[in-house]
Amino acid sequence: MLLKIKQEWLPLAAWFILALPPMQRFLEQSMVTHMLVQIPMLIIIGWMIGKTLPAEWKAKIAPWNRWGITGMALTIVIMAYWMLPRSLDGAVSEWYFEVLKFITLPVMGIALNLSWPLLNSIARGVLMLEFWATLMRLGWLYLDLPDRLCANYLLSDQRILGQLLLLGGSAYAISWTLRIMFGTKIIKA
Repeated sequence: MLLKIKQEWLPLAAWFILALPPMQRFLEQSMVTHMLVQIPMLIIIGWMIGKTLPAEWKAKIAPWNRWGITGMALTIVIMAYWMLPRSLDGAVSEWYFEVLKFITLPVMGIALNLSWPLLNSIARGVLMLEFWATLMRLGWLYLDLPDRLCANYLLSDQRILGQLLLLGGSAYAISWTLRIMFGTKIIKA
């Protein structure tokens, strides 16, 4: 019982550590760590919280999330919002954007955890393909644009992030292709 309690509190402890001002400043001082470390960590924390939700809560949510559509729609809206350069800038310079980020991204992780297993394989494939396309579009945009998109970050940060997004997107495409070619199923939750 004690071990189970610790596992349930682990995501909240991780969330609290990420919310500490020194950790926030460290992760938000670079566009790369902000987008590729802090934001994914908040989503993973939400995913972990989703795994520890009581069965009664999941049963109450299930009628509202038939086939995972509602949760995935919420996930897509939140993801699209936090890809906007204005949102990233706001999270660095305005406290209410920061609070919004620390609430919405874990909610996205919870929705993703509850919805992904309910999707059929075609929907999963389409969403995985769109995720890859988004990585490539953003990488290309950040790399090729001659102007800064985020006022709080240097153009060099933006270009490094663009290169890393293109590299990550390429690695994602290769791994997905190999997974499909050699007969393993698309990611199961």
